[in-house]
Amino acid sequence: MLTLKELIDKCLSKDKTAWQEFVVRFKTLVENSVRHRLCRHNFPYTLEDIKDITQAVFLDIWEFNKLSMIREDDKIQGWIAIVAQNSAVDFIRSSKRFLRQEPITDENNEILERNAVSYNDPFKELANNEIGDVIGRIMDSLPVRDRLVMKLRLLHDLSNSEIAKMTGMPINTVSIVIWRSLAKMKSVLKKKGFGRPQ
Repeated sequence: MLTLKELIDKCLSKDKTAWQEFVVRFKTLVENSVRHRLCRHNFPYTLEDIKDITQAVFLDIWEFNKLSMIREDDKIQGWIAIVAQNSAVDFIRSSKRFLRQEPITDENNEILERNAVSYNDPFKELANNEIGDVIGRIMDSLPVRDRLVMKLRLLHDLSNSEIAKMTGMPINTVSIVIWRSLAKMKSVLKKKGFGRPQ
């Protein structure tokens, strides 16, 4: 049986046999991480949803050689769990966007019911969507390391010390990354007109 380091190295070399072993080893972890995140958001899911998200996680890791981001083999389980939970959050967001666009209609195509969250306050909903889109673009523009730190902070609510322990980064570096990234977000949001009213 391959060691974890050997397995990762072979996967990075696109060895399909090693990749199959990798999937077998970590499939349960991915499924449990996805399920945990969906449950925390009270999102109604099916077994097919879990299967689809899990496949998407592994496909993304394989296609974009994301295992190259792993610096220490003993941190791979935490890293995979984060990747899986982020994928679950993306799935929830995409599903909610779909729900907002699809009101319930009768056979005559007349609207019977709209999504309560979306239409109780359409102006607030629109603002929230715009802010989310802006923050999403800012996150995407961050370097890989900074993006990982911010996802751990914002999506998983980890403390600076927990992030430092998980990533192997000095805690001062984590603090600087978070401070700098939040300052960038505030600056961009203010320019877009989302600053606090004076």
